[in-house]
Amino acid sequence: MKIWTSYGAEHSLNLVIIGHFKDAIEAEEFESLVSSLTNFLVNDSDFDVDSDRFSSGMLDYLGKKNLFCLSPQQLGQLLYDMRLEREENKIVISSDDDLNALTSLLIHSGAKVEMFSAHDHPHEEHGR
Repeated sequence: MKIWTSYGAEHSLNLVIIGHFKDAIEAEEFESLVSSLTNFLVNDSDFDVDSDRFSSGMLDYLGKKNLFCLSPQQLGQLLYDMRLEREENKIVISSDDDLNALTSLLIHSGAKVEMFSAHDHPHEEHGR
């Protein structure tokens, strides 16, 4: 008889990212950008999550959007499970994964960014 022993731990970040924009129009444009980019990755591109280079189609798309702030690995993060909500001039993103791609996009789009773990700050108001 073999006995297998293992240890586990919760690796969930319970990450909250809040982007504060100057006005609601900028927040809406950011929400649209993330939606458009995610839809392109899922439906219209030959994007390979494991690649360390962009395909020519992906480079064309990113060039049209003027997005040169993300690596191929970061783009793959847009396919992770996350929740994005817009509330006037504020974007609230929550996920159990590290989403530094969205932090980069928020900064690139002109937002003031807050990040915290809802495990450590459950009392923080974060759009819910």
